[in-house]
Formats: sequence, C-alpha cells, structure tokens
Amino acid sequence: MILGWIAEATRGGARLERACEVVGLDLRTVQRWRARGAEGGEDLRRGPSTTPSNALSAEERAKVLEIARSAEFRDSSPKTIVPTLATQSRT
Repeated sequence: MILGWIAEATRGGARLERACEVVGLDLRTVQRWRARGAEGGEDLRRGPSTTPSNALSAEERAKVLEIARSAEFRDSSPKTIVPTLATQSRT
C-alpha cells in the first residue's frame, strides 16, 4: 500500500526522495522493498519482536487509564497529569 502511494506520487511528478520523506520512510528502505518485489505491497517493517523490559503490566496499564479517564484529569494531557500526581505524592 505504501509503495503504491509512492509509485502514484512519482508517476504524478513527485521526486522519489520527497515522496519517501512525506510518508516517513528512508529512500534506501523503499529501494530494498522494491528489490524484493514488494511493489504495491504492504508495509514490510516488522517492529519489535519482544516486549520491552520496562513495559507496563496489565494492572499498571489499567491504573494509568483509570487515572487519565477520571473526572479530575479527563481534559488534561500526560504532561500535566504526571507533575500533578508527583506533587500530590500519588503513585
């Protein structure tokens, strides 16, 4: 799909380098995908294969979401929630 968009953009006159920049891919990545015969295919990035060691547990994630969705913080960003909780010594 991404390669299809890039191909469409270049057919329309866009430079390949600029089209790659707009979709957030390195030119070399697109060249590798094309060399593998992935023209018009799906995004071939795989992402991490393991869970990070500092990932939140299910309980921690549930608590974070509960706090963020509470009436007190519903309209706040994480940048304001975290300092407020630290000031209140809440964990």
